[in-house]
Amino acid sequence: MLVACADENDPKTWVKRLDDPAQRSPAVRRLAQFFEDTMTKTNKNREAPEVTELLNVIVEPMTKVYTAGNLDDKTRRELIKSLADMRDSRAAPAMAKAFNDYEPGKNEEDVKFASQWTSGVASQGKLTDQALIDSLWTCFAKFQPSQSKSKSYNLVADLHDAVLDVKHPSYGPKATDKLAAAVDVNSPESAMDQIQFWQKTAVQVIKELKYAQAVKPLVKVLLTPAKAELRATVNAALMVIPVEAEKTLLGALQGTDPELAKLANDVPDKLGPAILADAISWISRPGSRAPLLAALEKADNDTNRTVIAQSLTRFPPDAGIRDAFMGTYRKLASTSKLKTPDEPFARPILVQVSSAFYDPTLTDWVLREVSGSKGDEGASMQAKGLEAALKLMDKPRGRAVGEMVTKYWTKEEKELFNGALNITEKCGVDAKCYTSVFDEPVASTPTGRMKAIKAARMAATYGREDTKKALLQKIDKIKDGQSRLALAEAIDYLSPKGDTAAAETLDKVVAGDIASGNKDLIAGDDAVVKVANRLRARALP
Repeated sequence: MLVACADENDPKTWVKRLDDPAQRSPAVRRLAQFFEDTMTKTNKNREAPEVTELLNVIVEPMTKVYTAGNLDDKTRRELIKSLADMRDSRAAPAMAKAFNDYEPGKNEEDVKFASQWTSGVASQGKLTDQALIDSLWTCFAKFQPSQSKSKSYNLVADLHDAVLDVKHPSYGPKATDKLAAAVDVNSPESAMDQIQFWQKTAVQVIKELKYAQAVKPLVKVLLTPAKAELRATVNAALMVIPVEAEKTLLGALQGTDPELAKLANDVPDKLGPAILADAISWISRPGSRAPLLAALEKADNDTNRTVIAQSLTRFPPDAGIRDAFMGTYRKLASTSKLKTPDEPFARPILVQVSSAFYDPTLTDWVLREVSGSKGDEGASMQAKGLEAALKLMDKPRGRAVGEMVTKYWTKEEKELFNGALNITEKCGVDAKCYTSVFDEPVASTPTGRMKAIKAARMAATYGREDTKKALLQKIDKIKDGQSRLALAEAIDYLSPKGDTAAAETLDKVVAGDIASGNKDLIAGDDAVVKVANRLRARALP
């Protein structure tokens, strides 16, 4: 009798060999090679018929082999990697097992590959397996970067990304619970696990879900000194839950929430009001303006005064805010420093942020402060003050700013001034002239960038609603991050009552950057996102 030979080029032949422990390892490798070869032939098109046909044959048998266990480490890792590369939702049981079986030093590579698979399938909108979703959180909740045996940054990043990509509604309460954990300030391991991984990721999940029930726990994080590193992340989360966040933050600031008020009072150096004012100002809803002005009036130290005054510049400027701002400045001594990291001088900070008023007449005041400052404060004032003067100056004040620039700035810095001066002299008070700058690509030079930034600011200074519409139509074409941010801030200035449609336009710009993979633009988009969220928050009733 003749024995028919197995077809070595048929995936089904190798699927059958998965059941034989002696042939299992070569079968896993050969099936992985079938997939790689097919992807190459189809230009990595996962939707190609050849790929679909192959996956229909191999995914479920390979998944069953992994979930059954009893594999040597090498075969197990090769198998989960191959399944992860396939990005097929039918492999969910294998990925769930990898997450559930996690132990430091045992299957960390498996968790990495399972995380990559999860992100890939979630991005396709095909992640529906609740057991997998639950197992991912279980793994995340017990994973400690400080205890990881592999010390792999990719493992930590992939697991973090998978949790955010899934962002299942069931994660909201679980993420909120994570925020309550204490942090040992004397333990680098505690900081790594609690702050940099668990709680930061939890805050980001809350932000993605817009989970309103987490607002008070988020404010508690803000007011916990050991968690100061999380404040920027928490503020970003609060911005997307603006109505609930404003109410809770004001409850802490005004004392109507006794629990939060006590936490605010217990912040070292009495800086609770500064922390709360900063968070409130990023949202900058109209109802918060008066409470912040009242808090500024009650401020009993220079750090609170300075930070609250700075925070008020994120609100639509008006006479009341400006008077309070200038009154605060006059109360500060030239030696005043903030009790914050680096202990910066207080007055130069307020001079720097005065550019948020978009008022050219403030240029004269800025130049006087720069000219009159001395010593260490003088060096800070020269840098921050001339930056503000450059942004604020109009055509008549260009010469005075130029004289100060010549006195204090280097040759390279003077080129920035020239870029701003040239467009100011060309356009004067013509908002349309300034917006026309963005009809052409922004030159990728410091001078070209400054020209664009100055054009955006002056368009806002002299513009109206039609100017805002023009800037919104042009912002997607601007591929320089700093110039784009200047446009977004100009749109913000021209939208004192908020603007949901404008926010959506900015959202689309950021989404386009993510889709394009342009890392330079993506790196600067966080500030654009903040502007969009502020525009949306102000427009809400």
